[in-house]
Amino acid sequence: MEVIKQIFGDKMSDYKVVDIIVKVWLAVLLVMFVLGMVAIITHIIMNPSAVDNATFGIFDTLGS
Repeated sequence: MEVIKQIFGDKMSDYKVVDIIVKVWLAVLLVMFVLGMVAIITHIIMNPSAVDNATFGIFDTLGS
């Protein structure tokens, strides 16, 4: 948590606009990661049978 506070507290660029854009972009990516992980974990907990037939793109074609 300290790292996240430091990232958003420190100046990342000499230009204020670039600094704001980078921090907003980073925040959006972080929120998307957290929401995605929560969705995956809750789906696995609520419907464990869905994981039995899960396919993950390139890993399906490696054996064929």
